[in-house]
Order: sequence, then structure tokens, then C-alpha cells
Amino acid sequence: MPIDLPAQPTPQRRPFELSGRTVLASLLGFFVVVASVNAIMMTAAIRTMPGVDVKSAYETSQRFNGEIARMHAQAERGWQAQAQISRDGSGATVTLNLHDHSGIALTGLVVEAKLQHPASRQEDHEARLVETAPGLYSATIPAIHRGGWTLAVEASRDNETLFVSRSRIQLAE
Repeated sequence: MPIDLPAQPTPQRRPFELSGRTVLASLLGFFVVVASVNAIMMTAAIRTMPGVDVKSAYETSQRFNGEIARMHAQAERGWQAQAQISRDGSGATVTLNLHDHSGIALTGLVVEAKLQHPASRQEDHEARLVETAPGLYSATIPAIHRGGWTLAVEASRDNETLFVSRSRIQLAE
């Protein structure tokens, strides 16, 4: 004959109570997580793009009037430029055709080109273009990735800047 054992009482769980300590710990935990994520994101943003375009705003402002005069002189000369960038393996070849308002090739200039990355100055590339034909200047920039760039060209003679141009370009594969 089976023996009936007395039923053991099932332990009763206490209902959940929201205490002041639980609320405090939850709020503190939430704000610690938010502050940590903000600190990580700010550090990553500042390291990749510090936000500084010029080293000294004061010195740049002192050169402002001279830059305006240079731009007026450039407009009066009426020089024109056609730039072409073509991919060459992992690099790119920059070719610049410079001529005056009547189509005469401009020779004997020192021409510098800069490919500036829009997000990181560490990615910038500089090259001195060599005159390969009258008015035609060219240089190869090795190991440059595809994407958007700013092409800044500066032509000078006898340490006087005569022509400056900046344009946005897109390098494809």
C-alpha cells in the first residue's frame, strides 16, 4: 500500500519590488554607458578630423588682402587650365594644360598639384608637375585610392604665384 507523504509547501517568491537602490543603480548604469559611448565617439572623431583647416587664423587673415589682389591679377591675365586625372594601376597621373586667353601655351612655370582628401590631411598627396610639352604639365601620384578628392593646382614663376585653382574630382577604379 502506498504511503502518502505530506505535501511540502512550495516556496513563495516574493513579488518584485522596485526599490530606491534598484532605480539608483539603473540610472547610474545608464549614464555611465551613455558617457562611455560619447567619449569613444568623440575620441574617434577628433583623431580622424581635428577640424583645423589652417594653423593660424590670425596669419591667414593678415594675408587676406594680398590674396584678393592676387585673385584679381589672375582674373586679368585670363589664364585657363584643363586638368585631367587618369588612373594608372594603383596610382594616378595628373595632367594640366595651361594657356592664356588667346590659346598660347604657358611655358616655364613651376606647377605644384595637391590631391587633398576631404576627411583626413594624412591622406593628402603632393606632386611637382613637369612640363612634357609646351603648356602641358604632368606628374604621377603613386598609391592613391578611389573616391572624392580636391585637386589644388598652383603655378608660379620667379617665386610669384600666378595661377591657383581648386576643384572637386572623383577618382574611379
